[in-house]
Parts: sequence; C-alpha cells; structure tokens
Amino acid sequence: MKKGFGVITALIIVVLVSFLLMLVLKSASIGVKHTSDSYIKEQAELFLRSSVENAILAIEGYERNSSSGCLKHINFIDSSNRFESNTTVLRYYCYDLSKCPNCDIAVKINTDDSHGSVLLKTVVQTTNSERNDNKKVRITQISIQRP
Repeated sequence: MKKGFGVITALIIVVLVSFLLMLVLKSASIGVKHTSDSYIKEQAELFLRSSVENAILAIEGYERNSSSGCLKHINFIDSSNRFESNTTVLRYYCYDLSKCPNCDIAVKINTDDSHGSVLLKTVVQTTNSERNDNKKVRITQISIQRP
C-alpha cells in the first residue's frame, strides 16, 4: 500500500509543477506582448510629434495666392512604411482676413498676437506592414499651433 501511495504523490507533484510552469510561460508571453505593444505605441507617438512639426513647416512654406487658397490636408508616411499620418487644418486664425485670401476655413480674431495660428487634427495609424506584427495603433491629436 505504501508503494501505491508514493506513485500517486509523485503524479500529484508532477501535475502541480507542470501547472506552475504553464503559468510562468503564460505570464512571460503576456509580458513580451505588452512590451511589443508599448514599443509600437511609443513609435507612433513620436511619429505624431514629427508629423505635427512637418505640417507646420509645410504650412509655413505653402505659397498662398488668390487662386490656391490655403493648405487643408497634409499626409506623411514614415521612411520605413510603418506609420501614416493625415493632418487636417481645421481653422486658420487671422487678424486680417485679407492675408488669407480664398480660405474658407479662416476665422477672424481680435488680437494680432495669435495671427497665423492654426487648429490641426492629426491622425497617425499603422500601415499594413509586416514590420508591425499585425498590430493596429491609431492616435488622434487636436492642437493649436503657431507656424
């Protein structure tokens, strides 16, 4: 009877150890996934910042004349084709509307201090690149910037 009891005890110990190892492997895989997701999100946030700065540069360099109006949409794709950015200019804030010809999104303001400010909506999302490991990230930011 003692030999049978030893076999049952050994089986219970093997089952408990295998259960504990399974829990350790599961928690390790969750940690790896979290680290990967955090990395892609951080990269998207950095690309969002650079997209806003590039949009401001594009607005500054845009030649406004009576026929072209104002710049409304700016799109960027990063060099490694992991993220794409779509920036929409929602409003131009102008002290003198004659300096914003043919711009239907220009708004007159009462102070010259904020002349030239813009309201931007920037959306950054992952592309269908295999480098993203099929992870989807989409970040939206609305901000007032002064070119």
